[in-house]
Formats: sequence, structure tokens, C-alpha cells
Amino acid sequence: MEQQQTGKRSIALPITLVILVFSLIGNVFLYSQFLQHKQENSFVKGQKIFAAAMESKQYVDEMIPVLDAMLQSKSLEERLNVKFDAGRVTAKGNAVAKLTEEAASVSAEPEKFSSESTLAFLANAEKGLQSLGSYNGALNEEEQSYATGLKSSFEAMSKTMNGFNTSIADNRIALIRLSSGLDWIDLVSKLQETMKSASN
Repeated sequence: MEQQQTGKRSIALPITLVILVFSLIGNVFLYSQFLQHKQENSFVKGQKIFAAAMESKQYVDEMIPVLDAMLQSKSLEERLNVKFDAGRVTAKGNAVAKLTEEAASVSAEPEKFSSESTLAFLANAEKGLQSLGSYNGALNEEEQSYATGLKSSFEAMSKTMNGFNTSIADNRIALIRLSSGLDWIDLVSKLQETMKSASN
């Protein structure tokens, strides 16, 4: 009887070890799949952040010459062309709101980022521009002052966006880093401050 029990024990041990090894292999595989999935999600998020930042930069950079043209305009006809350009450029402005939303989604203080106030600034800038100079001749003093102030805001925003690294489009690791908020979330905070100051 004792010999049979010993025999059973000697078979049970290797079976248990095989089960343990397969269990460990399974766990390692599942964990590696989890990490890979997490990394892929971070990469996709990084791509979205990068695209929103690039379009935001384009928007603020392109608004500056539009505002310059408005300030230098001498006739209603000139301003109609400028207003058309402003409308075309403004279509890219939603990217700033998207970038703000992305910042809120990764920040430890999401309440600091408001896409609503960003959209309000963009809408007010567009409305203000479209209402300027509906008459012949140069802009009056009040409208000159408004356009100059708006241009200063966009120049400040452009300077802020120059801090964003635009050369990482093909760098997977750098794009994954973006998903954690590194290197860009402070820029959005500065953009928010500039827009808030301009709205006051």
C-alpha cells in the first residue's frame, strides 16, 4: 500500500509543476497583451494630441496675417476679402478646443481646462472680426484698437505654440509620451490664460 501511495505522489508532483508552468506562461502572455494594448491606446491618444496641436498652431499662425491685413485695409472691398480668409482660417480653430479637451483628460486638475471658454473665445474672435469696418475707408480708432488687441493675443498664442515639438510625427515613443501630458499640457494652460485675458 505504501509503495502505491509513493507512486501516486511521484506522478502528482510533475503534473502539478507542468500546470504551474503553463499557468505562469499564460499569466505572462496575458500581461504582455495587456501592456501592448495599453501602449497602443497611448499611441493613438498621442496621435490625436499631436494632430490637434499641429492644427491649433496652424490656426493661430494663420490668424496673425489675416489680422494684419484687416488693420492695413483701406476699403470695404479689401475687408470683405479679409473676412472671407478669416472664415476659412477659423474652421481650423476647433482644434484648439480639441487640444483643451485632451489636456483636461490627462491632467490631475481637469477643471483648469475649459473647452467651452475656448470655443467662446474663438466664436467671439470670429464675430468681432466679421463685424469690423462695414464701411469704406480705413478702420476707425475703436476698431483699430480691437483688431490690434486681438492680434496681440494671437501673437502670444503663437509664441506659446512654438514650444510644442512639431518634429515627432513619426516618433512612436514621443507620441506615446504625449498621452501622459508631458511636454505640452503647460502650453495649453498658457493658451487658456491668454484667451481669458483677451476676453476680459
